[in-house]
Amino acid sequence: MKKRKAKFIKRNWLIIIIILIVGGYYTFNMIKTEQKLAEYHAIQEALKAEIESLEREINRLVDEYAYSQTPDAIEKIAREKLKMVKPNEIIYLIKNLEEGN
Repeated sequence: MKKRKAKFIKRNWLIIIIILIVGGYYTFNMIKTEQKLAEYHAIQEALKAEIESLEREINRLVDEYAYSQTPDAIEKIAREKLKMVKPNEIIYLIKNLEEGN
């Protein structure tokens, strides 16, 4: 039995080496492909999280814009930022005094 096996290896050593090389090549490529696939899945998850974050930001901005178009918001902006007053309205300014003066 051992003689047969040795004889088979002697006759087909080139084929065996080629099979081992091809098998090693395919194994190497499968490992590389799995690594790339894992990397792409991680990138995909990160992009999904970024999309969700941007969608929340868009919704917040849409709500903020809708509120800014209401009469109450316009009045608030006019009073606070532009220092506007209603007709016949009196504004009292109270000055903060520091202690010791």
